[in-house]
Amino acid sequence: MESLGGESEEPLEEAVTQALADAGVRPGERDAEQVLTATARVSLQQAIDLLALAGGDDEEESEPGALSELVAFCARATAYWSEKTNEGTRGDGANFFAWLRGVKNDDEFLDRLHDKITDWERSTNRGPVESGPRSWESFGDVSGLPARAVRAVPRLRALEVSVRTRLIAAGVRRWAARPTALLIGDVMGYFAERGTLETPGRIVKRIADSLDEAARDATLRREPLVVLAHSMGGNIVHDVLSHFRPDVRVDLLVTVGTQVGLFEELKLFASSDHKVPNPRCPKVTALPNVGRWLNVLDRSDPLAFAAAPIFAGAEDLVFRTGAWWAHGAYLTSCDFHARLARRVGQLA
Repeated sequence: MESLGGESEEPLEEAVTQALADAGVRPGERDAEQVLTATARVSLQQAIDLLALAGGDDEEESEPGALSELVAFCARATAYWSEKTNEGTRGDGANFFAWLRGVKNDDEFLDRLHDKITDWERSTNRGPVESGPRSWESFGDVSGLPARAVRAVPRLRALEVSVRTRLIAAGVRRWAARPTALLIGDVMGYFAERGTLETPGRIVKRIADSLDEAARDATLRREPLVVLAHSMGGNIVHDVLSHFRPDVRVDLLVTVGTQVGLFEELKLFASSDHKVPNPRCPKVTALPNVGRWLNVLDRSDPLAFAAAPIFAGAEDLVFRTGAWWAHGAYLTSCDFHARLARRVGQLA
């Protein structure tokens, strides 16, 4: 999604500002070098998500497969966090993980996290996640850390020095307004050129073609077709599946932080029926070409709307991102993807 403007255009810089705000850090309050540590003391899982974002945004590729190694490490860290805290229900941060209290900086945090994961895997007879022909332990320095994780620390350090000189409150107002304005622009642009069934618009055609290609691949591989759509993407996918391509069979549709429920109430979809709801049909009929529909939302996300009260067959699931701007935090959360993977696994 394009930026509306402002001092920062980089998602990672926004994530660092968010992390510092969540940790209650104020400009000039302490020395730098602790953005991961400060975040982990509030939520270890949020620190893992921030590491994944910082390492994944690394343009330097020291060896082929370095990104996969980072993903494997973050997946192991998420598994460690998930089992220890029962997915956050028992607690989180330094109040739960006592070892975080003595960590002085981000370099030490990574080393300690690595050691804790390794000890936990040994005690539970779990091996490291394999990624390709070699495990993640083949990369990095003698500590065994993935190269991208090691390089993420100085990147975060430099961003923290820049970010923490700004007023956090002003940043929140700026970034909260920007995605809202962009969404309105996306909505107006899409409906202005959606087209018709006979002559679909450019966006509709692109999404329809992608769904066709994915459906063919799923059939050839004998695998279920899973479609994940975020924000305005969920609205477009619903419009396409319900009107333009009802012949495409989707086994699992996952909409995240979308406005599908709102748009249907406003009767904006091509398939919307102004006579529904009515006493005999209180909800919009479930899409016959979708096996299961999960609609994920964070209650603190002002741009996410429930679908189950409007659509038959829709299942609303609440996911707490823990972010002050929840709308952009779903897909950068390792915990979100871990939970989604378990749901997808239920299709097997």
